[in-house]
Amino acid sequence: MVASAFHPSLAAVGALLAATGYVLGTCAGLVCMGLLKWAAGASG
Repeated sequence: MVASAFHPSLAAVGALLAATGYVLGTCAGLVCMGLLKWAAGASG
């Protein structure tokens, strides 16, 4: 929580951004996996 060192009220915002990034990154990874599996199947 680096943001809380600058301003304590930013700790909640940092936690929200971290959780959002985790969810979006996981979803993007799953979509990428599906696209790569589709591309590998389409070429072979």
